[in-house]
Amino acid sequence: MTCVIVHKVSTKPTAEIIAIGSELLSGYIIDTNSSHISRVLASSGIEICFISAVGDDEEVIADAIRRALSRADIVLTTGGLGPTIDDKTRAAVSLATDRSLIFEEILFQQIESRFSHWGRKMSDNNVRQAYMPDGALPIENPVGTAPCFVVEHDGSHVISLPGVPREMKYLLDHEVMPYLDRIFPANDVIKTRVLHTAGVGESVVDAKIGHLESMENPVVGLAAHQGIVDIRITATGSSDKEADKLINNVEEEARGHLGDVIFGVDGQSLASVVLEQLEKSGHTVSVVESGTSGELASKLVVADKARGVFGMGLLCGNFVSGGDIETNLKDMMKSRPTDLDSSFIIASSVYVNENSIEIGVALYRSDNKSITTKTRGFGGHIDYAGEWAANVGLDLLRDCV
Repeated sequence: MTCVIVHKVSTKPTAEIIAIGSELLSGYIIDTNSSHISRVLASSGIEICFISAVGDDEEVIADAIRRALSRADIVLTTGGLGPTIDDKTRAAVSLATDRSLIFEEILFQQIESRFSHWGRKMSDNNVRQAYMPDGALPIENPVGTAPCFVVEHDGSHVISLPGVPREMKYLLDHEVMPYLDRIFPANDVIKTRVLHTAGVGESVVDAKIGHLESMENPVVGLAAHQGIVDIRITATGSSDKEADKLINNVEEEARGHLGDVIFGVDGQSLASVVLEQLEKSGHTVSVVESGTSGELASKLVVADKARGVFGMGLLCGNFVSGGDIETNLKDMMKSRPTDLDSSFIIASSVYVNENSIEIGVALYRSDNKSITTKTRGFGGHIDYAGEWAANVGLDLLRDCV
């Protein structure tokens, strides 16, 4: 990109993300773009104030952009830059910023060249993609047909990116972030570390480290998943070293209160941590599941890679009902095929009664032939019960290795 106008800012820049597309409102498409953009912007010291989704309506999009411009330094839109009649972002940005749409010959040539490179003929409706708001700074899209642009308006910046995740991520990394780094030079470093816990609920974690959550820097927050609670620590410092030191101090205190409940950091999964422990001790694991949709085996397959620690998995039908859950777990274990043999075998089951759901796991140790069981009530939607059971089983194995 060229012709960058640099503004001095005295405070942390703010941003609003607007995801455009009626398909996002229908529930058929999940907006993954906004979460990715949020992480990237936050890591550069840009504060995300609002995230919204709007349908393919020019007036509605323009109204959302106007509101965003009134309260944010950066308005970043995704979607609506395609060649079809329902791609309204170009016109909406023009309407919101009181500009005309103009034809850019250089963009037309770029689009035409892209189709020629692919050995395809450009259709007439692709010409729409060569229009942009008057005075906008064009951003060439080398990985797609939709050119993007930046509009500077009353000291704020509207940046419109494609909705295709692959294209959006490329342009965000290679064009948008370098542009924003020049416009809003960062004075501080923002770093985040995530600690993963298992075996206790969010309320227990909160009771033990709630005092850390009231800190201003680092900022500490909790996020509960299926049998996993994350502790997110985000620090702002004048350098990497200072930010790391702030995070390290909080992590040390959190570990002091929670101990072995913390099983991993950042990209480590519970399955990968357990398999690493098994590999170091020379052990293997196999699983037998009922009513879990194979969640436990799936997690172990993904994490095992080339370790060879995960032996095999066996699915035994749908949800279990009737009888006692511990008895059923032990029966699953005893009736397993003879070739389902490893150092440890986990049985994982979702147990459905008339008015309740239980999840249960049983752990068999081949060295002493013992079976340990763990059961708990489940109050969530049954679709999530299998993943809960998988994580309970992995945590039980982690404690035994």
